This record gives sequence, C-alpha cells and structure tokens, in this order.
Amino acid sequence: MLNKLYKRFDPDADFNELDYAIAGSGVGGLTAAIFLAKAGKKVAVFERHWVPGGFTHTFKRKNGFVWDVGVHYVGNMDSEDSQLRVLFDYLTDNKLKWESMGNVYDKVIIDGEEFSFDAGKDNLTAALYRQFPAEKDAIDSYFKLLKKAEKTSKLFFYQKVFPDWLRNTLGKIFLYFCKPYYSRTTYEVISELTGNEKLISVLCAQCGNYGLPPKSSSFAAHAMVINHFMEGGYYPVGGADKIYKGLIENLNMYNGQVFINSDVEEIVVENNKARGVIVNGKFIKSKNVISNCGIRNTLTKLIKHGIKEEWLKQLDQVNPSHPHMCLYLGLDSSDKDLKLPKNNIWFYRNHNFDEITNETLSDKDGELKFAYISFPSAKDPSWEKDHPNMATIQAISIANFDWFKDYEDRQWRHRGPEYEAIKENFKDKMLKKLYELLPQIKGHIVSSDVSTPLTTKDFTNYASGEIYGLEHSPKRFKLSFLRPRIGIKGLYLVGQDISIVGVAGAMLSGLMCAISILKFRVFRQFREMAKNKNAA
Repeated sequence: MLNKLYKRFDPDADFNELDYAIAGSGVGGLTAAIFLAKAGKKVAVFERHWVPGGFTHTFKRKNGFVWDVGVHYVGNMDSEDSQLRVLFDYLTDNKLKWESMGNVYDKVIIDGEEFSFDAGKDNLTAALYRQFPAEKDAIDSYFKLLKKAEKTSKLFFYQKVFPDWLRNTLGKIFLYFCKPYYSRTTYEVISELTGNEKLISVLCAQCGNYGLPPKSSSFAAHAMVINHFMEGGYYPVGGADKIYKGLIENLNMYNGQVFINSDVEEIVVENNKARGVIVNGKFIKSKNVISNCGIRNTLTKLIKHGIKEEWLKQLDQVNPSHPHMCLYLGLDSSDKDLKLPKNNIWFYRNHNFDEITNETLSDKDGELKFAYISFPSAKDPSWEKDHPNMATIQAISIANFDWFKDYEDRQWRHRGPEYEAIKENFKDKMLKKLYELLPQIKGHIVSSDVSTPLTTKDFTNYASGEIYGLEHSPKRFKLSFLRPRIGIKGLYLVGQDISIVGVAGAMLSGLMCAISILKFRVFRQFREMAKNKNAA
C-alpha cells in the first residue's frame, strides 16, 4: 500500500513541465499540493526523511509498539459542519475518521491541585465557576475576550493572502484591529481581568500547545489555541499517520507524486525568480517552488541568492521555539486493564510557569518541573484490535539545545555514553513522576525510548531541534514577510511559521498558499467542498 502512495527519489523520474516543486511533505505542503493538483497542476513533493508526513508520521519498534511524534490531539472536530472538519474530509476524501477524547480532554495538575478541562464552553465555564466562585466576572470577561480574539484572528490571516496593494491599504486596517491581541503577552492581557494568580495559571495551563509560558507568549497565539480546543480534543482513528496517508492517497488520485529520501539542498533563484530545486545533487526545473521547510531554513539554508537583508534582520529578532525531550513507553497490558485515560495530563510543579520554564532550561540535572503526558493507544479505538494487551504512553518536557551541542556532529544512535547518560537521567526523572501519577503502570513497562532535540533536528532539519518553528511571541506576529508570497517570483511558503502552531495551523497555511496562487479559481474547489460536506 505504502509503495503506491510514495516512492524513493528517482533522478530519472519524469519531472518535465513541473508546475510546482514542494520541499517538505508536512501537512502544509500536502494541503497546498492537493488544491494545486486538483486544479490541474503537475506537482511533486520532496521529503528528506524516509517517511513522509512531517509531524504527522509515526514510528514503531520491532516489539510492535507504535507512537506518534507530533499529533497528540486535534480540536474543532466536534461537528461535521466545522470548517476544519470539512477541510479534512475534503482533503482526505472522507477516509479519515476521528475519535472524541471524551468530556474531559485535558487534566491539569498544578502544585498538587487538579483541574479538568471539560469539552464545551458552557462546561468549561461551569468548572471554572466551581473552582473560582469569586472570579465569575473575570471568567466571563475572559471568554468574551477569547471570542473577540477569534474574530480578529481571521482578519489577521485574511490579510496574509491579499495582493500587495490591498495588503498595504485594507490589510493595515485589519492589523490595527488585531494588534491589541498579538502585540501583548498572554499574562499582560489576562492579568488585567484578574489578580488571582492561581486562576491565571489554570487558564494558561495548556500553554505547552503553543510552546511559551504566559509572560512570553502572544495572547493571539493563546486565544487561537484555546478556541481551537474549546469543544474538546479528537484523535485520528488508526493513529496520527492516517492523516498523511489520507492526504497522499488523495493527492495520488490527481497525479501528484511524493518522493522520500529526497533532500532539497537548494531552491534555485535567478533574477528574483524561483527556477527549481536541487534534490540529492540533481537540478529539477520547476515553474514554481513551495517551501514547507520552515522560514529560517528557507531563508538561511535553501536560498543562496535573492534574500533581502531586512528579512534576515527581522528574523534574527525572533527566537526558535523551545525544543523538547520525550519518553516513549510501551506496556505489556491494555489501556483498559491499566485504567489509562484518554485525556492528556499537564503537570506543573507550581503556578509560576515562566519560572518553571527558565529553571528547566538552565538546569538539565534538576528535578522535573513540567511534564505533558499523552496516551495515544487509549485515544485510538482501533488500537486494541491490532495490538492486544499492549499500551503506549508519551511524556514530554522542555529541553535546552545547548545540552546537546557536543554531540551534534555524531551519527544518530551512535552519539556515545555521555549523550546516553543525559537521556537516561531524563528517563529516570520522568518515570519517577509517572509512577506518582500512575502507580498502576509500575512493572508493566517493556519498551522505552527517549528522543532529544538532536532527534528532532535529524528528521526535520530544524537547527535548534524545535518542534513549533518560530516562537509564538508578540515579535513573531510582527514579521511582515510571514505569508505565502514572500517577494520572490514563483516562490511560496507554507507551514506553521506562516500561520499558527499545530496540524490545523499547517493545514491553514496550505489553504492560504492555494488561495494566493489560484485566486478566484479556488472557489470551484470550495463549492466541491460544500457538496462533499452535504454528501457525507
């Protein structure tokens, strides 16, 4: 089946009259590819890894355990009429199914106290009322602010697809209305509603979904992510890799091709026009190029000529997001027998998330201060059938890339005992916390693995091993060139840097790119999307 979906790079394949060469097979690139292929364009997607799909791919071990690497849950899947669900169904030809994580999709533990994130605004509001009865006015104001921010976020993305003349007129008006939300930190905005630090920390407890604590993150990022999960969390039936498989299968129907083991080494630009790409040393001519490799990689590694210095100066003002380490566990009993939840668990040592982040980044040997714990096998209703008496857990915390620089030039899986010692130390700390929270798993772990920022770098080529691209700070939202058209003719950008973090953000970037290219011609596909929704 997989050989029919994608193939290894073949320098002798037919690349003649290629309309779009796409560097990177993440969701953003695949989304743009499908829209373009359906519009009759000849499209080829090139992926440096041996598995396509970006952060939607999974990996397995010989003992049969399988883990996702980036898709832990997706929001806005509660209704077949939701815009994101309609887009997913259209792009995967209705083959992708979703499982609800239940009424409680996130459980937060802060300084020993528990709080549950219930699906649905009314349910979440009621839960907050119960825990903070004296803060009802602040809670109501918070949800009103989220609603306003959601409306202005649409304006923010609309202006990204405007042509320059419209972006410099109407686009500036749109940004004026968006500025109060993207230019201030999450803490600045919420602390104006309440002085209750415990309430603020609960409202910000999902900040790991956008990678920055309250005093560093943009409130716009916070609002978009919180709104995204407001109606609960969902997981793809069959695992996260069903996303990219469904996308590529649909792309193949329109003669789009995906090549693995195909490293895009350069986007060739001559006279401010993209001419093609160099893949594994071979120049492939293409009328247009789309980069799904991240803005920093695109500007500093892939384009050798034609970069504006002002872009690089602006980019230098924004840091990459924090990297992470992850412990992958396989257990010899079922989720049901072990009573493992579908909901994720967020653990914080105390209410000061910014302090936790800074302390974690400065002390690799210190106690565990933060953890995000996910149960992929429990979320997937098809897991038990294919993997009886087995379960999986993933536990993540923040990391500092500087801890691993001494091992950066060593080969994957052959980085030496000191590197392995760092991984083992992390494993021990995380297991200690897991045994506190989930004592029933003790004695059932039969498989374990640890990923580091170097693992992420190996497979994504992100220089600092970051998973969320550019940090979601106020500065990020001020980068004017973060849009599908970057100012080089025939070159387009997709990926979470162009929009917002996550699968939905990446898919949105692909849609924005398609709109920028196809313009009014994309409305034919929008009509098809509406028909597909009604027929489903």
